This record gives sequence, structure tokens and C-alpha cells, in this order.
Amino acid sequence: MSNKYDVIELFDKHVKKYDEWYIRNHNIAVSEALCIRSMGPYGKVIDIGVGTGYLTRNLSKTMVGIDPSPRMLEHASRRGFLSINTYGEELPLIDEYFDTALLIVTLCFVKNPLLVLREAHRVLKKNGSLITCIVPKNSLWGKHYIEQSMMGKSIFYKYARFYTLMELEQMLIDSGFSIKSYCSTLLYDPRKPPHIEQPVHAKVPEAGFVCIKAEKNGN
Repeated sequence: MSNKYDVIELFDKHVKKYDEWYIRNHNIAVSEALCIRSMGPYGKVIDIGVGTGYLTRNLSKTMVGIDPSPRMLEHASRRGFLSINTYGEELPLIDEYFDTALLIVTLCFVKNPLLVLREAHRVLKKNGSLITCIVPKNSLWGKHYIEQSMMGKSIFYKYARFYTLMELEQMLIDSGFSIKSYCSTLLYDPRKPPHIEQPVHAKVPEAGFVCIKAEKNGN
């Protein structure tokens, strides 16, 4: 079993390769970005696990990016994020400050997803929005990425733990959120040539990229 320092070292070492993946897979990246944007992030936005900021740049005038990888954050900073080098499990931020929190394919790389979700809950304003996007474990894309990692073809998913939508939904509920809406994209077979898709505002478990918008319950 890997530890969180292995993951940081991996992303620090291969940050250029990570960013270039989005450029090489332009149609996939655009489809995912359209899905995220269509969920309506607003106000003060925090992206937990921002990486290089490729997918979520320019979503708001106020964008804070959290990541434990210093080299990833260098890229995010150049894309307009106020970057903070820390872990999602221990955000050095005040309570109830942000309107929107993002977790874009982040939970699969963290050791304690529930703690990350609870920290997101803490820093969100009452009735603030959390947008969590994953590659569903049981989708064709999830199976494809798992197979690639097992064959040594995907260094980034080597340390990933994939979740089903049902597992994510339960974690959100357990962390004090109410699920409000879904957005899905990448509905085609990953072995086919990628093309840009308009987001589908529905829960499609077989889709390769699904976002859930949840609201912080008032206390």
C-alpha cells in the first residue's frame, strides 16, 4: 500500500506529463470542463486537489487552489489560482468562507476521503455548493483506467482508488451534504476516438466522468 508521500512525489516528478495529457486528449478535457462549468460554480471557489488547474481555470474571479504537490501548484498559480501547498484533510482556512468547493477526480488519490469532504463542508458557507467529479469504478472508463494502471500504462492511476457513484453519494451524505443534481459526460466507449460531448444533466453510472452537486446542510 502506498502512502500520501508516494503520490506527491509521483505528481511532482511527472507534472509536465500530467499537464500534457490534457493537451493530447483535448476532446476529453473539453468535455469534462463543460460538465464542471455546467454545474454552476459561483462566488469564492476553492479547488481541493487543483493539480495544474487545467480543467477549472477561469471559473470565477476568486479561485483558491489546494494541492500537496509544489510543482503542480506552480502551474496552477500561472493559471490564476491563489495557491496553497497543503493537504485537503487539513485546510488552513477559516470556517464558512467559500461559496463553492471543487473536488475534481481528487478523492481517488486521498487516504481519507471522508475527512477531505468534512473539511470542504467546514470551509463552505451555509448552503454552499460542493461539486465532486469522479470516474465511476464500474463504468467502461473506470475499468479501462484500472486495466491500464495494472498493465503499467498509466502511472497516475497507479495509486488511485476508484469509487462507485453509490459509494460517493453515501460519503457525501455522511459528511453533511444534500445531493442536488448530476452531470455526466464521456458516454462512449473509451476505445473509440474521443470527441467533444455536451454534458448530460442526469446520473449516468456508465459514463466516464460524472459530477455530483451537493449542498452544505445548515446547522
